[in-house]
Amino acid sequence: MDFEVGMTYTDEQQAFRKEVRTFLDANVPTDPKQREAMSIGGGRGGHEFARKLGEKGWFVPTVARELGGGGLTPNHAVVLNEELGRLNLGAVSPGILAPAIMIHGTEEQKKRFVIPWMRGEVNNWQVFTEPEAGSDLASLRTRGVRDGDEWVVNGSKQFISGGGKPDWLFTLVNTNPEAPRHENISLLMINARTPGVTIQQMDMIGMEPGGGGQHFVFFDNVRVPSENLIGDEGKGWSMANTTLELEHGGSGNVGGNDLRSEFLGKIIGYLKA
Repeated sequence: MDFEVGMTYTDEQQAFRKEVRTFLDANVPTDPKQREAMSIGGGRGGHEFARKLGEKGWFVPTVARELGGGGLTPNHAVVLNEELGRLNLGAVSPGILAPAIMIHGTEEQKKRFVIPWMRGEVNNWQVFTEPEAGSDLASLRTRGVRDGDEWVVNGSKQFISGGGKPDWLFTLVNTNPEAPRHENISLLMINARTPGVTIQQMDMIGMEPGGGGQHFVFFDNVRVPSENLIGDEGKGWSMANTTLELEHGGSGNVGGNDLRSEFLGKIIGYLKA
């Protein structure tokens, strides 16, 4: 991409655009209602579409192939996101959750959690907020108690965002109430189908029944294998910071739609003037 003369694209980008459009023409319906249901992260249709993108390495195009991504350049991601944005299908990126496992997790955990994540094969929800702990995560009351090779989790969460049905719950729990603040929480990957996990829709004004929206998540003696602990016990604050830094914009964004790209070109032109 060349900002010196405005928004122009390389021959490689234009060739990739043709490839993307051919794929979208073959996999995306023309009906706007059906297309809306396919928006990435918007529901079951979105997850099926994410898997199709993942098969081509386009769900997270800039992540290395060995981690399930496409091993492509940001220039490819710009084109891909522009074409997805043109059809209101959302945008592709590494997201805000998987990087915490990529940084703090073991090699086995990367293979088990990150690779299928990057391929669009699983739906993961961030499960942090509680009735008495929102931005103050050190006040979490959902408890995780070690019992042999398992953790037993009890408590509740609320205002949990997500479309469709989750496969995994990226969950912060209090594993040591006696520890100093910020050293009392740990991160567990909890299979959403584990006995004792209950997910309920939160009824909110303006929310369509069965839509994405917000949820309650309840844990009643949920048993979680010890190998699902990410990082060290009591180091969940580090994982939360990794995730929340990305949630607050630390990951940036590439592409999205033509208007954003045109605006970016104007800004760069102004700064160079």
